[in-house]
Amino acid sequence: MSASPAIERPALAACGLSHPGLKRTDNEDSIGTFVEDRLFIVADGVGGHSAGEVASATAVEALSTFFRSYHANPHQKWPHPIDRSLSLGGNLLSVGIKVANDRIRAEAAADRSRSRMASTIVAIAVGDAQLTVAHSGDSRAYRIRGGQIERLTRDHSILEEMIAARPDMSEEELSSFSHRNVVTKCLGSKDDLDPTVSIENMHPGDTYLLCSDGLWGSVRDPQMAEIVTAAGGDLPAACQRLIDTANDAGGPDNISVVLVRVG
Repeated sequence: MSASPAIERPALAACGLSHPGLKRTDNEDSIGTFVEDRLFIVADGVGGHSAGEVASATAVEALSTFFRSYHANPHQKWPHPIDRSLSLGGNLLSVGIKVANDRIRAEAAADRSRSRMASTIVAIAVGDAQLTVAHSGDSRAYRIRGGQIERLTRDHSILEEMIAARPDMSEEELSSFSHRNVVTKCLGSKDDLDPTVSIENMHPGDTYLLCSDGLWGSVRDPQMAEIVTAAGGDLPAACQRLIDTANDAGGPDNISVVLVRVG
């Protein structure tokens, strides 16, 4: 029996930008574009007095370090139980996010000024034919394919729960909802964290967008797709245009964008 031909790993191009927005003096977002590891992350920190910045940076550093180590040697002892129903990529992201949660909790406990720090996170790991998405909170992942945009994550937020319960809510009701920015799950809030993980099929030419709520809260999904599509393969230009558009809409929050294109 002849051997099956090897699947050629698709090349990736990526770009990430982060901006404080127009209403905040500090930027508490952090991003990670680890092309060689095929790992991409956006984290949105909260906590004030620079604690949010510490939380998001810790999340990116802890996840990327864990991912790199356990991808190279998955047979070492894992700090949290693995899920046999998930692929290696799924477990790397899921357990890695739990490790990041442990780190943030430990650092918050060691410094009273950081006792309330926390962070949302969204990450993708790109394989040969599939892509793994994991998130906690309301930082999002999108796929843009053929000019059409599809959200790949469902926010862990009170607003998202309200929309699920009342799908007929008007735009006016949604914009005036008083708890729209309250997340129900994020790193640092509890000892135990269970991130949401999904597996997505990839096509050549797909572009994946990771972002904090500073982007999606100011720029509608179709406009994001239009900006990315119009830029073609110029990912730095698309990232900058997305941030500029969010700032043109008022820039009320920190804005972070990571774009990944499958070659």
